[in-house]
Amino acid sequence: MRTKVVIKNKFRFGIALLLIMVFVITVLMISIGEGKGIDKEKNINWIFVKVKEGDSLWTISKNFVDDSVDIRDYISFVRKVNKLENAILYPGQVLKFVDVKTYKLLCTK
Repeated sequence: MRTKVVIKNKFRFGIALLLIMVFVITVLMISIGEGKGIDKEKNINWIFVKVKEGDSLWTISKNFVDDSVDIRDYISFVRKVNKLENAILYPGQVLKFVDVKTYKLLCTK
């Protein structure tokens, strides 16, 4: 036997439904945001570099790595962090870098 549900006040029902939808959407957005890998870290000391004429990712990255790190992997990391589609840089562009210690820490997680 089915129970019939009667909505006595459509306005209150609509408000309650709207609040539930906002709550669900908020929870989904928060859970999606926590899935972001690199920027999720709170204690990263980013080093911001302003690109000058003639700079390349290779020449700038050489200042942040040592022999224990493959510079090609570091450049790939920098491109990913800065959302660069290619390695072309423009004078005045500001890029985010990290030191070797932080880079190794991020790559092991």
